[in-house]
Amino acid sequence: MNYVDRHLLSSERVVHRARLSRTVFALPLAMLAAAAALPLVGGAAVGLGALLALFALGYGLRAWMRYAGAEFAVTDRRVIMKLGLLRRVSLEIVLDRVESLIVEQGVLGRVFDFGSVSIVGTGGTKDPFHLIADPLGFRRAVQEQLARPTRG
Repeated sequence: MNYVDRHLLSSERVVHRARLSRTVFALPLAMLAAAAALPLVGGAAVGLGALLALFALGYGLRAWMRYAGAEFAVTDRRVIMKLGLLRRVSLEIVLDRVESLIVEQGVLGRVFDFGSVSIVGTGGTKDPFHLIADPLGFRRAVQEQLARPTRG
């Protein structure tokens, strides 16, 4: 059972789930491709390729842990965001306390549909979460819950 499901309140239901974008794997995959190409050069590049492959595997493990440890959900009462497997950072904010959501997407984010979502709560708190897949869908899910006439 994941973090969101374990921390649901009684009669609370999840209306939208989001994940990190798979672009977290871009750097390790690029490093692995470069490592595979280096032996084609020959000579000392073979050893360099093996070293680069080792680094790629390390970065790949780190990316997998980041991807597997991230959960984002909108329920009919709250927004829940959690990052990390070993070291956890979480945000749970009641919908009534959400003032606005900010979505930031660069050019690559628009092309590959990922971006940063910041939730601005009452009291001026601003909590950004980066590399969320389909950030506009996440914002829309929060807005739909905020627009419901009765919550809770």
